[in-house]
Amino acid sequence: MKKRFAILVCAVAAITATIAAQKQGGSAGSDASFEKWARASIKATNSNDSAWMQANLDDAYVEGTSYGAWLTKAQLLKDAADPANNKFNKDEVSDLQAHVSGNIGTARFKEAYDAIIEGQHRARTIICTMTAEKQGNGWKGVSNHCSKIE
Repeated sequence: MKKRFAILVCAVAAITATIAAQKQGGSAGSDASFEKWARASIKATNSNDSAWMQANLDDAYVEGTSYGAWLTKAQLLKDAADPANNKFNKDEVSDLQAHVSGNIGTARFKEAYDAIIEGQHRARTIICTMTAEKQGNGWKGVSNHCSKIE
């Protein structure tokens, strides 16, 4: 009887530990959901979709650009309202990898673009890391950082 009770306790503990581990780490479904959000974020930023940015970026959002500047959510929205001086002529995203850990999602990707940014022509290839937090049923972008590679 004691042996059966000990086995039962061990089984319950193992099941509980497995469930807890699954809640802490990302799953294929949550990774795919976040990847979809990350792609939408890139598209919205590069197409000046201020409604998407307003709804999906945290008010404290900050971006570190590959040309050495910090951009806040307010600055991104201001730039989006000026498409004559902020537009992408070409944008190719590759090697996007998304992962969710708990309620934090990170995406890493490579991006080659040709654009006018704040009135200046820029064409380069960059690598970026994007971070977002799961809030309710959706994601809120909190940070993005890119570095020039070519």
